[in-house]
Amino acid sequence: MNELKIRSMMKRLKSDDPGKRFEALGTLYECKMEKDLEVRVDLLKEMVGLAAGTFPEPVDVWDNPSYYLIDFLCDYPMPEVLEQLLKYFDRLPSDAKVRVMELFLATEDEELFYEMEEKLVALMKSEDVQLPVDQLTRYPVFVRDVVERTFEKIHSPHYKFSMYEFISAINESDLEWGYRKEEVLPLLHADYEKLRDEYLTYDKDYHAKFVYTSWKESYFTLRYHMSMLIGLMNYYYSKEAEVYLREALNFRDPVIRARVLHVCIEKNIEVEKDLLDELASNLESAEGLYWDLKSSNKEHLYPIKEHKQPLLAKAKLFTYLVYLRDEEGSLMNKFPEEIHMQDTIETENQYKQPVRYYLMSFKESGTDYVAWVGGYSLEDGDDTAHVWEGTYTDFVELDSKSLEDHKQDFFSRREEMSQKYHEEIHYESAPKLSKGLWFFYAILISHWVRVLLNGVDDEIYLSIGFTALGLLLTAYEMWKIKRSKISIVGQELIVNKGKDSKVIRIQDIKKVKYNKKQIEIFNKENALQLQVPLKWVNYDHFSYVLREQTQHLRERPFIEE
Repeated sequence: MNELKIRSMMKRLKSDDPGKRFEALGTLYECKMEKDLEVRVDLLKEMVGLAAGTFPEPVDVWDNPSYYLIDFLCDYPMPEVLEQLLKYFDRLPSDAKVRVMELFLATEDEELFYEMEEKLVALMKSEDVQLPVDQLTRYPVFVRDVVERTFEKIHSPHYKFSMYEFISAINESDLEWGYRKEEVLPLLHADYEKLRDEYLTYDKDYHAKFVYTSWKESYFTLRYHMSMLIGLMNYYYSKEAEVYLREALNFRDPVIRARVLHVCIEKNIEVEKDLLDELASNLESAEGLYWDLKSSNKEHLYPIKEHKQPLLAKAKLFTYLVYLRDEEGSLMNKFPEEIHMQDTIETENQYKQPVRYYLMSFKESGTDYVAWVGGYSLEDGDDTAHVWEGTYTDFVELDSKSLEDHKQDFFSRREEMSQKYHEEIHYESAPKLSKGLWFFYAILISHWVRVLLNGVDDEIYLSIGFTALGLLLTAYEMWKIKRSKISIVGQELIVNKGKDSKVIRIQDIKKVKYNKKQIEIFNKENALQLQVPLKWVNYDHFSYVLREQTQHLRERPFIEE
């Protein structure tokens, strides 16, 4: 049924009728959202070929079948699919090519990285595309090789700041301090001066409320680019850079000033303690300054020595609110005029680790609402800044209930979310009918063909018995299959073999290895915890899902590719 549904969808994607294409894309989305949808590899390969073909002229931004087909296929990172994506890469539209690159990066496969370097360089030289910068900068060696071959793109208005991102990644990784300094330094100064002049048109009117409710996206981009170039001055330092830094210490934007302050500390440029105190106390800059100092092992210079966590919690809530977006991705223009701490709760996260949440109130458009900030990991100390992200608000008015009732709502919501999370099936697979049984079917079919061609005789009873045996074997195998499966449910990996069921929490997995016969899963003590027949799963899909479910852990397991 799934295959018929997918083939019908594929046919409609080529229709000249935009309405049918819209319906087909809706079906494709439903398929993508369907958990554990199994699709034959041959059909997936056909979908790659379809995505690389031509479609009717689009009538709107949604009318992009190639991209959505590729996005669907990226959920099936099997070797055959990856090979097909590479084969048809050059025939895909630009946005689909970028989506494929994101998938290739996620595989961390050396051969794919080599192929991707060639493709990325060719793409950058021929087209202006939105590169997956965040993913690319995680691989500074790869990025350096790309920059070496495309350095001229630093003069391109489209690629300029992507190139600066790449150069930052190269320097920050200590791969090469001051990478191509003679070429970068004059460009850095010239580009910074242009941004500074643009910023100065805002500086005299700077007010946090203007930034987040009026200036918004264009100003965010300006601020981000300025902060990035200021950060680069740490690696490309000069007398001119010192002049720029001293000037920027007097800007009114606390986010920019905090980045300048950090570079000044790194370069031993004297700064007033009052400025450090001011920026550490400002809700716009407090968190950024703290993590900048911590990243360079200068956390001891953060002026708030005790009870910094409540301040950082207020800063986190401020940032959460001003960048809050609706379902369509548009800023909601929420600006907290006041933020107050009302109470705290100490509980456990899903990994049974102690955490603290802050019950806070914020005033927005004259109304006080409740928000929760946390949870702060108490394993790292009572005043830690490390947080397991869980900050939220449902815009419930503070005065609508007592603090105790608000806290009870928090626990009720938490219990509901925890139950839903622990029941969510992330992966499920069961053994298929054995090859021996399929061989038996082949013999049985050929036997019946021979009987029908030669005519019915007394041997028909032997044929019937032969068939009955096949049915019994099939029923027995189906019975075994129903009692055997491997699944990832919530935070547990579960293996069922008949009445026997074994479980390991995914945070307790140290490594996953496999050979031609089975998958072996080891716990933190490096003891073999589970063994699963390899034929039960598509290993590439299984390992991909397991990586996704463990990528947030501090100690991620080794998962053999």
